[in-house]
Amino acid sequence: MATLPWTPATAAVHQYLTSALSHRGEAALPYAEDARWTVRQHLAALSHAFPTLRPTAGHFTHNDGRRATLLRAEGTIPLATSSSACLPVSIWLLEAYPHLPPAVFLSFPPGTALKPRHPLVEPSGSVSVPYLRSWIFPYYNLVDLVRSLAQLFSQDPPFAISPSAIHDAKAKETAEVVEAVQRHLAATGKSHTAEMEALLDTQTQLKRRKAEIARGLTRLEEEKELLEQQLQMLIMNCDVTGSWVAKNHRRPTASLDGAFEPSDAHSRRTMECAAADMAAEDVMYALDEALREGCVPFDAYLKSVRTMSREQFFHRAFSAKLCSNST
Repeated sequence: MATLPWTPATAAVHQYLTSALSHRGEAALPYAEDARWTVRQHLAALSHAFPTLRPTAGHFTHNDGRRATLLRAEGTIPLATSSSACLPVSIWLLEAYPHLPPAVFLSFPPGTALKPRHPLVEPSGSVSVPYLRSWIFPYYNLVDLVRSLAQLFSQDPPFAISPSAIHDAKAKETAEVVEAVQRHLAATGKSHTAEMEALLDTQTQLKRRKAEIARGLTRLEEEKELLEQQLQMLIMNCDVTGSWVAKNHRRPTASLDGAFEPSDAHSRRTMECAAADMAAEDVMYALDEALREGCVPFDAYLKSVRTMSREQFFHRAFSAKLCSNST
């Protein structure tokens, strides 16, 4: 296979790889100086081709117990089985990379298990595919490796759902359905309860208004009967008045002064005294109004009031004497 041409990746990936591979001393990564550029190139090209695989540094434990800080590409590989299927992997670049192939391991998601006797994956999760076994630098690279993994595992997925996971998934789905039904029933119950309370409240208001309307109708009937009675009385009074007017409209109108005639001389004198008393009272009232409006001087007002009071006194005394004599 031809050497992979350099492919630009994101600036953050380039910056991280440049920083990680430039360390010296105890913090330096255990890659040969002439291999650091190739390591950087392969990881950058892999991150560009598969953005779900991000380069990071981590502690790797060899089979003999040795530990080393190495670079790895960790993330998921999309599979062709469905648009959402993916394979969680970790690709470790060992110390002799790129002259030796990387170490590839699968991660087991919760609820999954490795298929028994899978030809490409060991029980520990270590992956062994033809591309790794026939690794030859500089013809092989990480991008082609991941493409080979995606093709192989799409044809024969390594994971199988465990019986307990199936049971848990079914139990979870059942619980979710039951919870959804309970929420729906609770919401429906609350809605129906609210509607029922609103209907009962409306019914109570309607009953109260019905009673008020009935009382109002009773009062109107009573008022109607009373008005009809008053109307009958008015009609009767109009008839009586009309009859009297028809009978007396041609008679000459009598003078108001002659409407009341004393029966004797004593009554005449009593009426004259009362009239004089009331006339004096009217004159003093007119004098009070004139004084308040400033039309009469105060001394003239006092003189006139004294005169009218004296006359009124005499008229009242004479009227009292007449009344005493009549008794």
